[in-house]
Amino acid sequence: MKSIRFFFIMILGLLGTNALAQTTLSEAVAPGNKVYFQLVNDKDHPIPDDEIEDVTRELVNAGGWISVATPEEADFILKVEAKKKMVFNSPRTWLTPSVLDKDGQELWKAKTQQADATMFNGFRATDTCIGKVIEKSFKADLFKKANR
Repeated sequence: MKSIRFFFIMILGLLGTNALAQTTLSEAVAPGNKVYFQLVNDKDHPIPDDEIEDVTRELVNAGGWISVATPEEADFILKVEAKKKMVFNSPRTWLTPSVLDKDGQELWKAKTQQADATMFNGFRATDTCIGKVIEKSFKADLFKKANR
């Protein structure tokens, strides 16, 4: 009997912890919140500066957030790991977004999205990769988990 009660207490504790994390993520990524965008550019294969501006602008706009200059001003941090290199004579871009709270604790992390430059996307691998992050990571995962 005690083991059954212990089992149910553990289940309720886990559910409560998950609900707490869900509320925290929901509060962090609410539309209109302030976000500090942190790009972690691969040292050996960085994306160019002009593409960094595109990534920043598009991802912040997709969430309906307001970009701020310092993490202290922000409600949360949007961290994006980025990499771009030539694969079979075609540029390929990888982006991995994650949401951090003000203390740097990870609240959510997406799967890495990648895109190749082809004639069908105007040889713009980074733009295509941004679109995949917005559709597959933000709309299909982050916003659902945050009840948006």
